[in-house]
Amino acid sequence: MPKVKDDNSISTARARWRADMARYDVYLEGKRFRRLRAVFHNEAIISIALFRYGQYLKQEASRLIYLIFIVPYSIIAKITALFLGVHIYPAARIGPGLYIAHSGGIWISPKVTVGANCNISQGVTIGVAGGDRDVGPVLGDRVWVGPNAVITGRARVGSGAVVGANSLVATTIPENAVAVGVPAKIISYAGSGKLIKLPEE
Repeated sequence: MPKVKDDNSISTARARWRADMARYDVYLEGKRFRRLRAVFHNEAIISIALFRYGQYLKQEASRLIYLIFIVPYSIIAKITALFLGVHIYPAARIGPGLYIAHSGGIWISPKVTVGANCNISQGVTIGVAGGDRDVGPVLGDRVWVGPNAVITGRARVGSGAVVGANSLVATTIPENAVAVGVPAKIISYAGSGKLIKLPEE
């Protein structure tokens, strides 16, 4: 199983959200108002913010706050998902530093575990398969998932791996492997280092 930095290793949903935003900052480094620019240039940030707020309500909020806000939150989250095409459920375990380059056609199951500093492209599906609906895929840290890729069932994707565009992963991909095709096959071990830019780098 891939090594995964638990999403709770950063103690609060707000701290994880800050780590998410830091991923966007690096692509606009040196520009004034870069955080504001990031929000205007990438509507997927709204989906991530709602996902983190959902985590806050379910994991950290008091019972009273939860009862007051869960219904309006659910309505807003549903409407936003329909408009932006990004469906991420608060029950999904996603580490800090999530980066979604483009919105549209993204579906991440509540059974999924994703490590820190991962990149998800448009059209990606990460979810359960068939009758085995209690176990979802596990992605390690710093995994890059290309457009229209599908990662399903008991798939395990190692840290630093790359899943190419239009690929189907339903098995184990080792660390730093580059996998493409249907079903995905390993073509190299170049890893995601050149595809994912981190704030500390």
